[in-house]
Amino acid sequence: MAGFAGRGALFRWLVGWAALFTLFYTVHLLLWLHNGFVVSMEPLGWLLKPIGNLVHVLTFPGWLTARLLLRSWGESDLLASFVACAVGALVLVLVLVWLSKVRRVLGGFPTPQQQRQRAERGILVSRRKLLADGLVLGTGVGTTAALADAACFAPERLRVTRYTIPIENLPEAFDGLRLAQITDTHLGPRVPRELIDEAMRLAIGLKPDVFLLTGDYVHCGLEWVTPAAGQFATLAETGKPVLGVLGNHDWFNDGRLMSRRMSEAGVCMIDNDRRFLSMGRGGVCRIATAPEASCICLAGLGDLQQHCIDPVKALARVDPSMPRLVLSHNPDSAEEAGVSLPGSPRIDVMISGHTHGGQVRIPGFGTGTGMVSRFGDKYAAGLVRGPACRVLISRGVGMSLVPFRFLVPPEVVEITLKRTEPRD
Repeated sequence: MAGFAGRGALFRWLVGWAALFTLFYTVHLLLWLHNGFVVSMEPLGWLLKPIGNLVHVLTFPGWLTARLLLRSWGESDLLASFVACAVGALVLVLVLVWLSKVRRVLGGFPTPQQQRQRAERGILVSRRKLLADGLVLGTGVGTTAALADAACFAPERLRVTRYTIPIENLPEAFDGLRLAQITDTHLGPRVPRELIDEAMRLAIGLKPDVFLLTGDYVHCGLEWVTPAAGQFATLAETGKPVLGVLGNHDWFNDGRLMSRRMSEAGVCMIDNDRRFLSMGRGGVCRIATAPEASCICLAGLGDLQQHCIDPVKALARVDPSMPRLVLSHNPDSAEEAGVSLPGSPRIDVMISGHTHGGQVRIPGFGTGTGMVSRFGDKYAAGLVRGPACRVLISRGVGMSLVPFRFLVPPEVVEITLKRTEPRD
């Protein structure tokens, strides 16, 4: 009988593994198969994509295995996904088996005589077993709740972060100018369009003078390019200037196509280029290709990883006394020779994204920014000092390397410029 019971338990665990694997792989295929169905399914993204993100977190040991065996992180690689989901489900089952064993050990194994004595005294559950069950259950529920929050709920807790930046020689007409920055929306299998729409509503609700976009509008797959760019038409419809640059993920998915689609949506793309912002009647800003009296320069740099940065081209023949704000997807650009060395073009502030704030912050240990920046946590988020200019880094809206956020909420950034006198 003991052997039969052992085989029965093994069979139940195998059935459980098969059910988990089937669920995980089905959800993964629904989100990562690059075809029209995924895009047309988008209204369900608000529900299905967070579930997919949780599945990805739960199968993380499987993705490490796929990386070691197949040299692939590619979620759209069906073989790597199969291995990741199979191994991830197996690891989960083994963890559950281990917890079951721990529960049995902590709860004790009463002898038949002890069971009869407890029954005679009306004791159905021993205190030791009750404590063991509470410990195992509490640990399991706590861990699951933390993972579910990081994958399903924390990524949707958008907030507005505000900065006031002093600018030397800022024309009086621009004192108090407000700009709204949106970055790293990553529309695709991980980020639902509803979250990006909410970021648009937040930005428009700030009633800024100018909208700034700093790249990674799409995560992966050419079929996402057009819908990703089309979302930004909402900003252009306000009549306010909208300027942007591309990020590394945009170049992964055909940067030239992304740039065309963004331009068609009403966004002025300024990769390694610039525009001049002037103040019209009624305090309405407008952009021009040539400088006018009392204006500021808004310039952009290409992506540091997948394109190139050319600050000389972007800022060529701009009056040295004119304030310059520079959009650059990757904040590491601030450390490049063409920006940081003496004699480089003046930059008052560089506005960036890319790092997502590290997406995970462990108190006492820092963030995960080192995975995407050569300078560790220096360019994680906030307003920091680079070698030659200040750098403002937004935590962004979407997610990339890991599909969750922990103590690093997504954000829309509001920037207010303040006039200061030149230092002696």
